[in-house]
Amino acid sequence: MKITGIQKQKKQKKRYNLFLDGDFAFGLYDDTILKYGLRTNDELSEDKIKEIREYDEFSFGKYIAYAFLAYKARSRKEIIKKLKERKISENIIEDILKLLTEQKYLDDISYAKLYLENIVSSKPAGRRLIKLKLGEKGIDKETADKIIEENYDEESEYTAARKLLKKYSVRLKNKPGPEKKRKSFSYLISRGFDFDLANKIINETEE
Repeated sequence: MKITGIQKQKKQKKRYNLFLDGDFAFGLYDDTILKYGLRTNDELSEDKIKEIREYDEFSFGKYIAYAFLAYKARSRKEIIKKLKERKISENIIEDILKLLTEQKYLDDISYAKLYLENIVSSKPAGRRLIKLKLGEKGIDKETADKIIEENYDEESEYTAARKLLKKYSVRLKNKPGPEKKRKSFSYLISRGFDFDLANKIINETEE
């Protein structure tokens, strides 16, 4: 098949319309055209067209991933979900993940550390809840356990729980003792602190 035209799209600056044998065939990104050196009157086989379209899908997915990462760090699972939503095929997704990893844009260990830091600094939570949240982000249990052990030990968790309860207690200053204790306990549990730690801190604040 012969390329009979390459026209820049009006709405998408990086996209071009490719015409084969006089008819519109499909759209391509500019870097796909440059990679294959596509020009009017070039002849393309079916295999070459398939190769070009697969590379263009890779380019499309790559731009999606870069835009998604531009807002904040993402986990491998989040990137995969985003690309699947945009109908990128499985084999292309793997190629994109490989590229992002090589370029240091995708690193679940660094992501987990940053996520942990953000939780601890913005609204402290217990190790149990943080492990759950990391799991939801696609971080495997072994990695989550390692990151938490190295960056959020039991002493840090204890300090965070006391700080959180002190702030929350302002809302309960007019509540009777039993109700205040019950609500404080429920709040700490809801933030992922275990029963023993919650009891310990509440009892200490009553002394």
